[in-house]
Amino acid sequence: MAKAVLKIRGIALTMLQETLRRRVLYVVAFMMLITLVIIISGQVALRMATESGETSIATGIREGFVRNVLGIWSSTAAVVLAIFLGAVGVSSEVTAKTIVNVLSRPVDRATYLMGRWIGTLAFLWAFQFLGILIALFIALAYDVRYSPLLWVGVANLFVSTLFFSGVSLGFSVFMPPVLAGGCTILISSLPGLVSDLTRHPRWITRVLANAAYYLAPATMPVDLIEGSFTRELVHPEYWLYFEVMAENFLYTVVVFILAHAIFARRELRLR
Repeated sequence: MAKAVLKIRGIALTMLQETLRRRVLYVVAFMMLITLVIIISGQVALRMATESGETSIATGIREGFVRNVLGIWSSTAAVVLAIFLGAVGVSSEVTAKTIVNVLSRPVDRATYLMGRWIGTLAFLWAFQFLGILIALFIALAYDVRYSPLLWVGVANLFVSTLFFSGVSLGFSVFMPPVLAGGCTILISSLPGLVSDLTRHPRWITRVLANAAYYLAPATMPVDLIEGSFTRELVHPEYWLYFEVMAENFLYTVVVFILAHAIFARRELRLR
């Protein structure tokens, strides 16, 4: 067991080094720039609202700073990176033929996949954590009030990153990167795409739509980040929110197990 943990750790560190060599740190710098632009561009409107006594507008602008940083940095950018890094997680080593050096050693494919995923998650969660820290610092600096629901929303951000990276990495064991990423996006979008078709008058359409709906991962019923700044949200359904996160976690685990079953039988052809 200890040897397996050491092998996973070594593969994870290698994956992390590969990720940093992909110049994704430029993404971090770019997100820093966007954050700075958000703050600077809102200063004029904030000053005007404060000087004119429009406290509600000024409060909305301050809250917008925090929401935008969390939405753009910790949600959108992290998800895009998760899909990209997961989709190239296996194919990059197959293309570079470095996978032979790893699998020729006493490393089974389950250990290899787990190490690649953990290495990817280490970078993605660090990326998200930095964005969340910046958002909380802005909230403290501008005295932005938020409800405890924000912490549930932050937990959901981490689960979403785990989901997108794990599913895209699972698809990448038998799909090219573009297709793996596209299928991951498609699966996550299925509930919204087929929800209207579940009430279609034709029975075969309803059956197929319902099958696609239940094949897809669970969707959060509300925007938790937005809801944490909404003072009218009286009775948050915390149990439901954690249930959705748990379902998506288990969904990712199932996809990962199936991916390993396929990867274990896949013949790697290196040219």
